[in-house]
Amino acid sequence: MKSTLLYLSLFFISGVSAQVIFQEDFSALNTNQSLNGQGSWSNDTSMGGTGAVFGGTPSNVVAFSLSYPDYGSSANSVQSINNINSDGPGHLFSSSITAGTFYTSFVMNISDSPSSSPFDVIRVLNGSAFSTALRIWVQDSGSGFSIGIKSGDSSNNGAVTSQVYSFNTAYLVVLKYTINSGASNDELELFINPNYVNGEPVSSTLIAPAPAIENSSSIDRLAFAWNVPNSGRFSGHVGLVSVASTWSDLVLSNTNIRYNNLDVKYINNSKSVQFSASVSGQLNIYNITGQSIKALQLNNDSMVNLSDLKKGIYLSKFTSNIGETKIVKFVIN
Repeated sequence: MKSTLLYLSLFFISGVSAQVIFQEDFSALNTNQSLNGQGSWSNDTSMGGTGAVFGGTPSNVVAFSLSYPDYGSSANSVQSINNINSDGPGHLFSSSITAGTFYTSFVMNISDSPSSSPFDVIRVLNGSAFSTALRIWVQDSGSGFSIGIKSGDSSNNGAVTSQVYSFNTAYLVVLKYTINSGASNDELELFINPNYVNGEPVSSTLIAPAPAIENSSSIDRLAFAWNVPNSGRFSGHVGLVSVASTWSDLVLSNTNIRYNNLDVKYINNSKSVQFSASVSGQLNIYNITGQSIKALQLNNDSMVNLSDLKKGIYLSKFTSNIGETKIVKFVIN
């Protein structure tokens, strides 16, 4: 019996493990200064950047706020100006991505976009400044801008949204990249303005063509690829950058409740699961064999009555709206 309960507990815990790979909201950086040289951001190609072609002219951190509901907010962001040449500051990850799926997200507010030869807003790179795993750009579409994505080598085909997006508006952008074994079969999807707290949407906004040449053996950096003449650059702001192995771990929001210190217990007298704070998320009840007995959606609840359950040993698993999980074993006498 003890070994069965231990196995179930380990199964549930391992099933919800996740990893934040990289996050930056620029709130701790100095404004009106170049991003290059702040924190671990660098134009140096050995340090994650895409080059110092223009000798350090600014991709400035500025006091321009960006936010998106249930995802994040920050008073600072990085500015691009399409009449100023600037280098490509980048940042290395603490560890490389070599398999599986990862997500890259950010919030952008575009005020002007190039009509031809658009250059990337962000690149995620594979081991060097010259090996791109995925890229995203914006291009003029008359009354607004379209968004393009491409995976792998620059010679690969890309895809551009048919949707035209408005200038001077904040958009949450999420890119989902899946590394598949074999050649020419990695997958890249784009999500624009998803309802973040509801989880990954069933359908994406755009899917990139399969790459003829993949660059995904050791993905280890993200860069603002702006080391190009101003003719190909957009004007606007980018911030709240996140890379994670799960959708739920992208969140940078201080407004999302994290339940690190949440106490969950079963009270025999009242036959109820009680929380030490009001919580929102899903509560699942499993029996000793791992069978799901009950699933309840909680909305600012602190107690759930379970008087309808028979005597036995159970596991309760509470999953918050941002993916945190608390598991408790209890016995109904």
